[in-house]
Amino acid sequence: MNYSKEVSKTDKSNPIDEYFQCLSYCDIHPKGIDNECEVICMERHLKANYW
Repeated sequence: MNYSKEVSKTDKSNPIDEYFQCLSYCDIHPKGIDNECEVICMERHLKANYW
């Protein structure tokens, strides 16, 4: 029996992983990540789970 640990697309993703993936699309400025984009990612992926 061959068991793979790969996560299929039907499995629920980890909200923290989704948050970091979202951040990867944000603009990076000399002072850090775009604040508005970071807030949007937090609200979408972390708010329901942690706040």
